[in-house]
Amino acid sequence: MSVGPIPYQIAVSKQTLDRIEERIKSVRMPPTSAGARWKYGLDADWFRKVLAYWVNGFDWTHAEQDLNRTPQYTLQVSTTPIHFAWIKPKKRSTLLPFLLLHGWPYTFATMLPLANNLAEAGFEVIVPSLPGYDFSPALDNEVRGLRFIGTRIAALMEMLGFDEYIVHGGDHGAVIADWLAIDVPARVAGIHANTIGFRHHGAEFGNGQTGAADSTEEENAYVKAEVEHMDRESAYFRLQATRPETITYALTDSPVGWAAYMLDKWQKWTAGGPEAIEKAYSQDHLLTEVMIYLVTDTVATGIWPYAGFALEPFGLQPGQMLEQPFAYSSFDDPLLPRMPRRFVERSRPHIKLWREHASGGHFPMLTATGTLAKDAIDFADQL
Repeated sequence: MSVGPIPYQIAVSKQTLDRIEERIKSVRMPPTSAGARWKYGLDADWFRKVLAYWVNGFDWTHAEQDLNRTPQYTLQVSTTPIHFAWIKPKKRSTLLPFLLLHGWPYTFATMLPLANNLAEAGFEVIVPSLPGYDFSPALDNEVRGLRFIGTRIAALMEMLGFDEYIVHGGDHGAVIADWLAIDVPARVAGIHANTIGFRHHGAEFGNGQTGAADSTEEENAYVKAEVEHMDRESAYFRLQATRPETITYALTDSPVGWAAYMLDKWQKWTAGGPEAIEKAYSQDHLLTEVMIYLVTDTVATGIWPYAGFALEPFGLQPGQMLEQPFAYSSFDDPLLPRMPRRFVERSRPHIKLWREHASGGHFPMLTATGTLAKDAIDFADQL
């Protein structure tokens, strides 16, 4: 006999919080290069201020209460429960629901401002903690790829009674959105993305090839820029894809080590220069994101999907296309150069909305929430 969704409230034990606080207070800080600022990673002076606030100002109980204002549930899907937020509009609606998928190193909480905007516009919204992240345990306690994770998300939506839905994703969420389009095409009414997951055969991520005999100058420049970005910024990706469990011993054991590693990505991927992180997010928000991984013990399992890329194809097969309606909200992402429309059209023939925005970075669901929500709503109106 199947059991329906079980209401969920976040409740972290005092023992867990005390352990984290003790490790922060007893941290041994490394020497840092004089005057380096952000050149080699996190600015030491900025990070010390974050750590001081973590101990003396940040209140996890308040963050927990704030998160618990959003209705949350768990549902057993196959062998593992999946945690999700389920936000319903105030009035009954016939609009297609939205499935919002987060990436790494962020959480379901990152997606809640966008989810609330969509709910206010009349959409029903599901925001899972991806299996292995946040409040959803890893699948079968082993490395799994994003396609496998996507099959459990598809099963979750089916068990919740959603026959058809719009998927929004960025980062890992964009890849899972594409897998859903491939594996359960009848369920996916459309995909809205702020980063692109799959491309046409021969132009796989980072291979430096356009995959087309008639490539344009813009496409040629794009694949060249992508390789240059990868050479400069992808050391974390290669490490996590090949030796994830080596690095996670240190990251799991040290809350400060995890915070430095995670916030380094938030700083680097927030558009606007080195100091933009201070203007874009409050310390409370950044520490809430850091803490979600720590209190759920998902620092390690949230990295496993990088190794999972080797277990599955990472791109489309020859001649394969993504036939669902597609919308792209392009932002000035410091991690990924802007993708030319012609390049995207080679694998997605039904582009219904294409908008390029001057600012927003890798986390537009936080830094450009209204803009991203408007794009999603305008796309949904076309379906």
